[in-house]
Amino acid sequence: MSNRFVKELINTLITLAAAAMSAFGLHIFVYPAGFAPSGIDGIATMLQEVTGLNAGYFTLLFNLPLLIVAWFFLKLRYVIYTVLFTVLSSLMLVVLEAVDFYSYVTATDRLIPAIFSGIILGVRTGIMLKIGASTGGVDIAAGMIQKKLPHVNIERIITIICYAIILVSYFIYRDVTAILLSIVQMFVFDIFAGRMLKDHRNAVEVKIVTKCPEAIKNDIICNLKHGATVLNSRGMFTDGESSVIISVINIRQIPEFLEIMKKYPDTFTYYGELMGVKGNFRWRKDDAVK
Repeated sequence: MSNRFVKELINTLITLAAAAMSAFGLHIFVYPAGFAPSGIDGIATMLQEVTGLNAGYFTLLFNLPLLIVAWFFLKLRYVIYTVLFTVLSSLMLVVLEAVDFYSYVTATDRLIPAIFSGIILGVRTGIMLKIGASTGGVDIAAGMIQKKLPHVNIERIITIICYAIILVSYFIYRDVTAILLSIVQMFVFDIFAGRMLKDHRNAVEVKIVTKCPEAIKNDIICNLKHGATVLNSRGMFTDGESSVIISVINIRQIPEFLEIMKKYPDTFTYYGELMGVKGNFRWRKDDAVK
């Protein structure tokens, strides 16, 4: 089998797992708790509450027209995996209701379903985004807008749409608590979706403005076991010549790095966590320094 076939087979299985997570998260936690999640899932949940018809049918009803339009705007692979996810998760919702699968029902602490459904649906969304697809609904519309208007802040548009759907849910449940639960769920959802997209191997970029780059370079290579890039620079205030050292280190090396910087009191240092790292980077002790 070719590597391409194996990769797509793995992505298909990942999509199946994400669809199952979606269906179980909604059926077990969201529907019994009486609140609407954000996006198309929220609209489908509200319609299920009003009509008594399974939300899976509404999810398909709203997503398929969007996917048909997306076929002409977005990458074919993106659309195929999103269609697969949408169909599988919708069918699973119908099956779970048909077999009367377990639902978490609580009359005292509805916060638990909001938190756990946020975790499950956030991980689900992060998984689909990592393989270059989506869970449908608002994400499809956002992808098409981004394609045509790359300068537009899509995340802000998605957030506004999601909160608008949550506010509308008040007229279905007639319960302020339902809105608050939806907001909690969305907050947890965003955290875990973001964590899934972030490289699990935490790395930090450090930038050092200094007049003694050679000594610091040796400390970075010999003590931290990482490489670095040195750039010539000029101070705007002093108009003096200096150097900027750029390096990427592991997050657990920050205390050691700061201890090294104490040897150079005249340097200016700043650092920040990175979303991810690709290319030559020393993650393990036995990796060669490059």
